[in-house]
Amino acid sequence: MEFLNPAALYAALFLPLLLIPYLIRGRPRRQIFSSLILLKEFASRSSGRTWGRLYLPPIFFLQLLLLLLLVLALGEPVFSIRPVKIAIVLDNSASMQALEGRKSRFELAQDEVSGILRDLGARSRVDLYLLVPRLERIGEEAMAPSKAMALIRTLSPYDLGDSAVNYGGRFSSLVEEKGYERLFFLTDHPVQGQGGVIKAVSLGGPKDNFAISSLELLRSSFISSQLEARVEITSFASREGKMKVTLKGAGKILASKAITVVPGKVATTSFAGLPPHPYYEAEIDAKDALALDNHRFAVPSLSADLKILAISPRPQSLASLSSIPGVTLKVISPEGYAKSEEAQHSLEVFHFSAPSVLPHHHALFILPPKDNPLVAEEKSLSRPVISFWRDPHPLTRYVNFALLRPNYARTLRPLSVGEPIIQSPEGPLAIAFESQGYRYLVLGFDPFPYLGRQNLPVSIFTLNLLSWFYEGRGGSSLPTGEPLELQDGTLVTPKQDRFQIKKGSPLFSRTFYQGLYQVTRGGEKEWIAANLAGAKESDLNNPVPVDLTGEASRPGSRSSLFSLWPYLLLLSILLLFLEWYFNPPVTQS
Repeated sequence: MEFLNPAALYAALFLPLLLIPYLIRGRPRRQIFSSLILLKEFASRSSGRTWGRLYLPPIFFLQLLLLLLLVLALGEPVFSIRPVKIAIVLDNSASMQALEGRKSRFELAQDEVSGILRDLGARSRVDLYLLVPRLERIGEEAMAPSKAMALIRTLSPYDLGDSAVNYGGRFSSLVEEKGYERLFFLTDHPVQGQGGVIKAVSLGGPKDNFAISSLELLRSSFISSQLEARVEITSFASREGKMKVTLKGAGKILASKAITVVPGKVATTSFAGLPPHPYYEAEIDAKDALALDNHRFAVPSLSADLKILAISPRPQSLASLSSIPGVTLKVISPEGYAKSEEAQHSLEVFHFSAPSVLPHHHALFILPPKDNPLVAEEKSLSRPVISFWRDPHPLTRYVNFALLRPNYARTLRPLSVGEPIIQSPEGPLAIAFESQGYRYLVLGFDPFPYLGRQNLPVSIFTLNLLSWFYEGRGGSSLPTGEPLELQDGTLVTPKQDRFQIKKGSPLFSRTFYQGLYQVTRGGEKEWIAANLAGAKESDLNNPVPVDLTGEASRPGSRSSLFSLWPYLLLLSILLLFLEWYFNPPVTQS
């Protein structure tokens, strides 16, 4: 027998309170007797204790049994028959690498599964599933418990965040499709509303953690060989953190700084004058539960020039970009974009135009038409006032926004998750997006033509946005789980696994681990950095609860569970009537 709601059994700790009414002596009353002879023997036996002599009538045991049955009914006991066909779903996301003592949460999950499989019969068959990058079965179907355990011991968590999915609905569909008698889900998230067929095991507790949330490589100009590295450390802790930040170039220590991070805040530090290296790594020496996010990697741009493909029905104003050192420009019409086979540019500028789908390049959208994929345009403004700008941000450095007053602008409403960079009182005028390793910026005003010193606020902003795209060229860092676009060659992962990329299969999707991916083709090496994305995995103090209330009952799915609580509840009601019959309430006249 087992309980579906075992927390309710803690109510049994209050059962001894039932003794209190029987221990408390009644208040003495004055009564006149003609003779005290009959009371002498009684008086000699009585004691002066406050609580009096304990006397438990038979009705007490009836009441105790009644309360005990009610507590058991709240615990939802079921009579369990050993299941034959089960599924085990392992949460293999990045937070499962967090340490609980000397073991990681994933190792604790492996131990839990070992106990579950030991309790199964020899006839039982097991299907094993992993949660990320998607809910997917691994290994053979209908494995023996011993074989499933051997496979589980070979697994390790990925450097990926878990996706926000309807766990209850997904697991219920799986139970219904495959006919599982029991599904075990092992995770480090708190679980709400689990039922009988789907049983969740929650591992781990709140932990303080610090994470490197950003590593950016900046250049003072397009043709400068020296870099500046900017590092952001986010605190997911309840205490102040003092730590050392170390920057490495190609594995060699370049510089280090001491930094203090306030609880729940972001601290920023930078390293200037860096010599060129093929890749860089930032590291903090924080003593926390999750070591994965104490490292972050970045790869600088490969060439000095910023090659721009501009798409505009008004090419004259864009031609001024050619006057900026380090910029190579080609302007085509919107009609010519569909026919263009240009692939050697690193930035696309859509000027009063937009493609039907997001391009696989960094892209700037200037006053795009209504059918663009990123924003909806709202109010039209004449000489708007800038009331807010994101600071610090590479796009807003050194800009005097009191003097930045475009002649015409339109406010923007993002159609997906984006970050407002510049806002007027009426709404955003510039919104930045990042998706699949690419940067996109939408402007509700036209910064062109580039006039240099004749219009310094707009010119500085233009140089900032070109530098921002320049820094992100070639995927300075892409999130783990995002596919790599490759032509051919040999790829080596951070785990030193080697893959041969053939022509015709340009996408490599197994970017499951944080670190550096090395691509070799024709004797040349290219480095690609991948990092854990998002704050959910790093925030070990506030994990997102898993809601299993969407669990649906498959007909016959509870064949291995026989619920006892309805019978206990019925028996409790019968005992209540008995208690009322033998001990009716006293009425006073």
